[in-house]
Amino acid sequence: MQTLETLGLLGLFGICFLSSSLYPLGSEAFVAFFATLDYSLILVWSIATLGNTLGSLSTYAIGRIGENFILGRYFSKAKEMTKRSKQEENAKRLTKYQKYLNFVSKYGFIGAFLSFLPFLGDVFALTLGAVKYPFWKATFFIALGKGLRYYLLIKTMQLLN
Repeated sequence: MQTLETLGLLGLFGICFLSSSLYPLGSEAFVAFFATLDYSLILVWSIATLGNTLGSLSTYAIGRIGENFILGRYFSKAKEMTKRSKQEENAKRLTKYQKYLNFVSKYGFIGAFLSFLPFLGDVFALTLGAVKYPFWKATFFIALGKGLRYYLLIKTMQLLN
C-alpha cells in the first residue's frame, strides 16, 4: 500500500481500471484505503468511478471488436445460417440466437448496471459489446452501477472512521 500511496490518485485510477478490465483484481480495498487518507472523498469517488468505468468499457470494446469470435463460439451454426441459406435444421439455433439478441437489446441496461459485480461484470460488459449494445447506454448504466457501489463503500468507510 505504501507504493500505491506514493502514486496517489493516479495509482488508484490504474488499480480501478485494471480491476474492471479482464484482469482479476478487486478495487474495493484500495478505494477504502484511499478513503481513509487525506484526499477529498468526492475526488476519490470520481477517480475510482472513472477508472472502473473505463476499464469496463475496454472490455466492452474487446467484445465489440471480437463479436464474431465471441458469439460465433456459442452460436456458430446460427451465424453461418444467417450468412448462407436458411436450413431447417439450424432454424432452432437461429431463433435462439435472435431471442438472445432481443433479450440483451431490451434488458442490457441491467447487465450494464450490474457490471460492478466481480467476474460477472466482465461477462456482462463483454456480451454488451459483442451484441453491439448502444455505447452511450452501456456507458451510462455501467458508470451508474460503479458509481453507486463506490459511493456506498466510501460512505461506509466514513461511518466507520
